[in-house]
Parts: sequence; structure tokens; C-alpha cells
Amino acid sequence: MLGCYCYGGPTKTWSQKIDDFFQVTEKGSTLQTEVRAGFINWMTMCYILVVNPVILGSADPDSQISTETIMTATAVSSAIGSFVVALSSDAPLGLMPGMGLNAYFSFGICRSFHVTFGQALSCCFVSGAALLLLATLGVCQWIVTTVLSEHLKKAITVAIGVFQALIGFQVMGLVVASPNTLVTLGDVGWSNKQLYLALMGFCLISAMLVSRLHGALLVGICLMSICAWSTGLSDAPLGLFSLPRYDAGFLLDFSCWDPGSGKLHAMILGSMVLLFVALFDLAGVQYGLMGIAGLLQDGNVPRSQCIFSSAAIATMSGAIMGTSPVIIANESSAGIVEGAKTGLSALVISGLFLVSAFLTPLLSSIPRVATSVPLVLIGAFMMAPCRGIDWDNLRAAIPSFLTITVVPFTYSIHNGIIAGILMDAFLMVSAKKVDFLETFGQICLGNKKDTAAGIKNPVTGHEPDQAAVIVSPGMSWWNV
Repeated sequence: MLGCYCYGGPTKTWSQKIDDFFQVTEKGSTLQTEVRAGFINWMTMCYILVVNPVILGSADPDSQISTETIMTATAVSSAIGSFVVALSSDAPLGLMPGMGLNAYFSFGICRSFHVTFGQALSCCFVSGAALLLLATLGVCQWIVTTVLSEHLKKAITVAIGVFQALIGFQVMGLVVASPNTLVTLGDVGWSNKQLYLALMGFCLISAMLVSRLHGALLVGICLMSICAWSTGLSDAPLGLFSLPRYDAGFLLDFSCWDPGSGKLHAMILGSMVLLFVALFDLAGVQYGLMGIAGLLQDGNVPRSQCIFSSAAIATMSGAIMGTSPVIIANESSAGIVEGAKTGLSALVISGLFLVSAFLTPLLSSIPRVATSVPLVLIGAFMMAPCRGIDWDNLRAAIPSFLTITVVPFTYSIHNGIIAGILMDAFLMVSAKKVDFLETFGQICLGNKKDTAAGIKNPVTGHEPDQAAVIVSPGMSWWNV
């Protein structure tokens, strides 16, 4: 009893200290929920350990870098990013090398610019350093709070949900490519056992979610994996553990940054593309995921600067070890749907990625179809922000619609974000010009016209809320 009341008060257990540090109870979560959500996140993210080495391995045919080295670099950089974001921002976000960025690294930089693997990694390092500088100066936060309008922020969340569902349907085999219609229904014959396994998993997980059973996503992933292994749809793991391998040494090569190399322009261009793609991707995804978790404060992401900085630090670390830029994983939504609200879930992800460097045989055997079903179901949760978009106000509806459609149709989150921002800016400028001409006409002709009625929805005939079209002093023009 005396040991429990040192210095006039009871000593706290480790679980209580962790709870206090991450404010788990204060945010309405529990330690068990955070750990379970982190494990689910890792289960949906660990495919990157197998996919990333395949994509980066095709970057430089002359490279002697082994698949195991890239896999180790992927695991460590993901662990670093998730660890930093957990402690600095207390956000339930997992980080890993971005799909799309790794393809651009291989084919847009290595192959197109005819540079070596190490020289391409220097572009990743420079882009990470630039991102860290912009985050420190507050530029990244300015983009999230000012450049992205409220309706665009909501549209980005919806767009990511549709995009994830498309990816999930593709992995399941329900949607396939078509030379005539771009995409079409896949083979639904009884011979396509993978599809029917996915559909059964979809129904099972849906039923568990509706019944509010905890761990529905994790149970579904495990059951589908076991079914795939036992029926021969996927190769069962030959083992559980293997020692991580890293035999590349120091990979960064800045020789192309010498003005006399003739490659300086290409290096700058490659770094800028990586920077801006990562910047807009991070801006949109963090807002969307934090919104789903209910963690926004006054409509903004708390500690947004720390989230950007975490990705930048992980990108620089990954470049040193041998992998492409690190960003927020869309799959973080799986843990958020499971109830994650704190950085503890991200800390669990970090620890599991470190452990995963020793679990290569097991992780490489988890079938993609088992993780495809949660991606589709999570898309349903991400449709909720649609109700917050004023669809009767075309000033908000058109950029929002453009963002939601461009993301899945171009298979790129940043393409949709940029399209929405550009359309938002264009409509703002055109609206200001029209207002000026109408005001000038009223002065000259003496007639009055309700400008707000001019942007009503021609389909529904409804006029937008006046609060959405009237600009008050000091209001940002993005919120018009």
C-alpha cells in the first residue's frame, strides 16, 4: 500500500500513463480499441511490403539492389513515419510509401530521365527536405486551411471513398479493364472462386458491422485469408519468420545535381513533381480521414504541421535506405472506422511494421482479396460528407463534382484535388467579373437584379442558401 502512494498520491500504471499521454479516454476511445484498430490498419497496409519492391525493382535494370533490401527500407520508413506522426500529432494515421509515387519514381524519373536508382533517390530526399521546410514555414497548413474550400474538403473525402472502392472492386475481380468501355463487369462465373470468396466476405463483414461487432474488419480479413489458403486460391505461408536483409549501403547519389552533369533540370523537375503530388495528397487525405474520425477542430486538422513534417521525415529516411516518398495511407480509414482516435493506433502500426521486417514469409502470403473487401466497405463510411455540400449552389457543386469524379476516373487523388482547386479559382474569378458587369449595368441602366438567383440549380430549381453566396467583410473568398 505504501508503494502505491508515493509523494502524496497513487502511482499510475503503464496503461494509465499511456491513456493520459494519448488522451485515449478523453477522446472517447479505449486502449483495446486503439490497439485493435492499429492492428487492422497494419493488416490492410502490409501489402506495400510486397508490392513496393516489385514496382521499385523495375526502376533500374542495372541496379544490384535486392528485393529484400527494398522490403526492409519500406518497412522501416513506414515505421518511422507512423512513429513520428503518433508522438507529434496524436493522429490515428498510418504512413507508408505511396502507390503512384513509387510508379513515378520508377518510370517517370529512372526510366524517363535515364538516371540510376541512387540518383532518383536523391530526388526523393530533396522533395522530403523541401516538404519539411514548407511545413515549418506554415505553407502546408495554409494550403489546407485557405486554398482548400470547405466544400472541396468534403468532396475530397467522398472522392477518396469512391477511389478506394474502385481499387477494392478491381482486386476482387468484380471490375476489370475493357478496351471498349474502359471498365466492365468481371467474370462472374462459378469458376471465379476468388470473386465469390470476396463477395461472401463482403456480406459477412457487412453483417458484423451492422450488428456493431468489434473487430469485424480484422475477423473478416483473417477468415478470408484462411479460406484462400485452405482452398488453394492463394499460396499458404511456408514459414513465419525470416531475418531482414539490407545489403545496399549508402544509396543516395547527388552527382546529377552538378550543373555540368546535364541532368540538373531533370532532377529539379522530378523533385518538384514528387513534392507537389505528396503535398496535395497529404493535404486532402489528412482532412478527409480526420473528418471521418471526428477529430477536426473548427473545421481544421489539429497539428497539421506535424503530420506534414512526419511524412517529410519518413520520406528523407526512406530515400536514404532505398524507397520512394512516404505519405498517409488511405487504408488508415480502416482503423478509424474500427474506432481509432489517437496516435496510439499509429504507434501500434509503427511497431508492427518493424516486426513485419521479420515476418516476410507470412505477410507476403496474405491474399490481396482479403484486404480488398474492407476498402470497399470503408468507402460507404466516407460518403457521409456528401450531405454537407450545398448541391443547390453551383458555385460549390461544380468543383465538388469535378473532384469526386476526376479522382477515380484518372486513378489519382492529387489530380482530382488540383482539378477542384482550379475550377474553384476559375468560378471565383468569373463570378467577381460577372458581379462587376452587373453592378456597372445597374448604375448605367438603373435596373436591379438579384445576382444570387443567377446561380440556382437549373435541375432542381432551388436557390442556394444566401449564406453561401453573400460575402461578409473579412470572409475568405474561398468560402463564397
